[in-house]
Amino acid sequence: MTSKRSNETGKWDERSSALAPTTGQIESMFERYFEQSAEATWIFDPHAGVFLDCNEAAVRLMRANSKTDLLQRSPAELSPPFQPDGSPSLEKQVALMQQMLAEGSTRFEWTARRLDGTDFPVDVLITRIESNHRQLHIVVSRDITRRKQAEAAARESEQLLASVADNVSEALYRTGPSHELIYANPAYLRLSGYDSLEEIQRVQRETLYANSVDRQRLLNLLERHGAFRNEEIEYIRCDGQHWWGLTNSVVIRNPQNGAVLYHVGSVADITERKHAADEIQKLNASLEQRIVERTAELTASEAQLRTLVEHAPEAIVVFDGDTGRFLSSNAPAEQLYGCDAEELTLLTPADVSPEFQPSGRMSAQLAREKMDEALAGGAPVFEWIHRNCRSGKLIPTEVRLVRLPAEGKRLLRASIIDNTERQRREAIQHATFEISEAVHTTDDLPSLYARLHAIIKTLMPADNFYIALLNPDGESFGFPYLVDQFDLSTAPLRLDQGLTGYVLRQGKPLLAGPHNSATPDGRLQVVMENGERIEAIFCGPSAAMVWLGVPLAIRGRTFGVVAMQDYENPDAYGEGEKRILMFVAGQVAQAIERKRAEQALRESEEKFRALFEASSQGVILHDESQYLQVNPAAVRMLGYDSEAQLIGRHPRDTAPAVQPDGESSDTAARRHIQECMRRGRARFDWLATRANGQSVLLEVILTRIEWRGRQIIQAVIEDVSDRRRAEEELLRSLALEKELGQMKSNFVSMVSHEFRTPLGIIQSSTEILSDYLDRLDPDDRREQLHSIVKNTRRMADLMEEVLVLGRLDAGKMDFKPARLDLRSFCQRVVEEVSTATEKRCIIELGRDEGLDEFFGDERLLRHIFTNLLSNAVKFSEPGALVKFEMRVEGDEALFSICDRGVGIPEADLAWLFKAFQRGRNVAHIPGTGLGLTIVKRCAELHGGGVKLESAVGKGTTASVRIPFQTEK
Repeated sequence: MTSKRSNETGKWDERSSALAPTTGQIESMFERYFEQSAEATWIFDPHAGVFLDCNEAAVRLMRANSKTDLLQRSPAELSPPFQPDGSPSLEKQVALMQQMLAEGSTRFEWTARRLDGTDFPVDVLITRIESNHRQLHIVVSRDITRRKQAEAAARESEQLLASVADNVSEALYRTGPSHELIYANPAYLRLSGYDSLEEIQRVQRETLYANSVDRQRLLNLLERHGAFRNEEIEYIRCDGQHWWGLTNSVVIRNPQNGAVLYHVGSVADITERKHAADEIQKLNASLEQRIVERTAELTASEAQLRTLVEHAPEAIVVFDGDTGRFLSSNAPAEQLYGCDAEELTLLTPADVSPEFQPSGRMSAQLAREKMDEALAGGAPVFEWIHRNCRSGKLIPTEVRLVRLPAEGKRLLRASIIDNTERQRREAIQHATFEISEAVHTTDDLPSLYARLHAIIKTLMPADNFYIALLNPDGESFGFPYLVDQFDLSTAPLRLDQGLTGYVLRQGKPLLAGPHNSATPDGRLQVVMENGERIEAIFCGPSAAMVWLGVPLAIRGRTFGVVAMQDYENPDAYGEGEKRILMFVAGQVAQAIERKRAEQALRESEEKFRALFEASSQGVILHDESQYLQVNPAAVRMLGYDSEAQLIGRHPRDTAPAVQPDGESSDTAARRHIQECMRRGRARFDWLATRANGQSVLLEVILTRIEWRGRQIIQAVIEDVSDRRRAEEELLRSLALEKELGQMKSNFVSMVSHEFRTPLGIIQSSTEILSDYLDRLDPDDRREQLHSIVKNTRRMADLMEEVLVLGRLDAGKMDFKPARLDLRSFCQRVVEEVSTATEKRCIIELGRDEGLDEFFGDERLLRHIFTNLLSNAVKFSEPGALVKFEMRVEGDEALFSICDRGVGIPEADLAWLFKAFQRGRNVAHIPGTGLGLTIVKRCAELHGGGVKLESAVGKGTTASVRIPFQTEK
């Protein structure tokens, strides 16, 4: 049907697809909105179940050529056969229409199918309107594909964040504004020796500390400074065992008012390190004492002393305690200072040190103090910065001074250990901790990038520093953070551009020094091992620039680069800095990924909360004993006024004592809950009780989820009372339709079979009479005419049976009882059947004296007796006896017709009263399968019934019982 506007009415009907211009301003405005709206908008006829009109946005949404492709189609026709919840689209459409009729407006999510065959999710809002005294629906649909994808990504990020917290070896915890413990990860519970958060929450916090004053001291630090770091605290496990933890914590405040929201912290188990440090300290003290003792012995043998000094792994020097001049040194000392033994004798400790030490004091003054301390009998151990005389490089060291016994001389011996690697490790450890701290304390990624820059600057020069991240297209990268002394473009670059693109492609670190420079203008050009040349995109005017970049990767996937440049010092970075940056980059990558996950989690929580509150489906969170949270839809569905009326209750409390299958609600609820906790999911129908006592049938889907550190159940409920009734009605309709289809098929089969034979005989007899009329004798002509009459009557009888059955099915066969002479009536029926069957069998009529007069419908009784007698004769041998008896039994008349014919198989007795059904053993005997159906219907119109008793080869007895009627 082509859709068009009706200019007379301006309203929608079956012939129109849109509103025609009307004189009313409101309708004109509505029509402009309808046509110009960016939202896909439809006009739906709930009675016809099809769309009458739609705007161009809907045409684009469904990827149709024009409105004509979409109109006069039902929603189910523009959808896949089944919705994501498994329900057929047609059934769900019916249920939603019922809901719409009840509420006047509804909103839900739906999966539609475009005309190109692609499925996509839509958010649908339906509003009922009245147009020209006629109910129509305005349907607004919005493509929510991106939202669904974002929700899936958020769920994945949320699961990743939970997995990180559960699997990290560091103990993590969070406390409330009053320092009450509200979260502890598995590592925290393991270190404390408790099995669950609830168990540790019941314990006084002070009892977790070996020294109870430590807790108050830490709380004071939080109060004064808002954080504390690297506090070594001795704790007590649940079993009484002591352990040491490196503890950190920070206060998280409300950015609007500064109020304390919570405290987060971490504890690293340093018990083994603490014990090792104690042992090392004892060992060092013992070693120093031994050195002092051995020094006295070594003075007796200069050769032995020199041998020990020359072959010691650390740098050892001996110098005059009064002048400070070096007297002797071993090879490691010469290498440390960058000069030979002879050159070293001209120098003092101040000459091989910078002017100032890290403490701010002058090196010469501080060296004198340490030497005086050793000369006085002490054994000072201290950190010192030395300077290599050849390269000028500053070297952090640990120095141990001791006075050597020598007559008339004040000699000092210094053992010097290069602490470069140790400090580098410590710096890396500290940077790692600070990166972890930055993740917990920064609120956004830009702030996190700035913190990361500041942390990396503590490890190496990083004034020219940037982070590059791969763009979502996977083919370009950009710079969310870049600090450089030059004005550099931050436009996205391709992966085949620059050093950064190379690192992203290869997933390997790259150190490019000045030896790679090959361009006349000083631009850095790197020649790779395979001959590939890569030119830096960002570089300064100096040819002495050095560039260092390492990949940022998570689980083997490179997603970014952290890089730094130096335009002045060609030795700013080396293999050592590359190793450091590679290690730190691993922490940085996890920090960025974690911060991204936190942002996604916050967004996810906000979205989930909005979905939870706005969902049209009821959602209940509960554990094995009570409801924990309930959304407004569930409150409304169960007929309560507020969530508080449901929270704390058990599912059995909102249900009748017994479910429809006879199982108690308490037992059924526990069984479904256990199934969900065991398998992760359960789905079932549940009879609930509303607040007013009314029953409501719910479809319930239980899903096991992780919530606040424990396993609970999310129940999604939907009122399916109307849907179940509609399904039952639909099943009955389908069964009836199937039965009608079978009857139609049987009728066609019967007609084609039963009409073909008599028609063939009539045609044959007619052709014989036409061709040989003059040559046939009178007997032959009479025989052919008799054959025509007989088969014509057979066809007429067949059509009469069909018409009678049609009138019975249509309810047009009236029951008109009247007084009749039953004996005479039955005698006439016997004679008619005997004549019609050419007296094939002997029909014997027997009667009860009380049945001379009977009150019934003669026409219906004729159908009953004629069909039963004809069947008895048809299925008996010629000359056999057929008995027709009548008698009175109580207030009923019993009519029985008995034959000794072929009989009926027992398996066929149950369905022989259905139309077009015949016994399987009489296929060779003509018949329609309608006679017994007519007999049954006619008997029922009299208020009676019919019964068959039969055995194959022994005959059949048909009994008809009809109650006595009284004349009205």
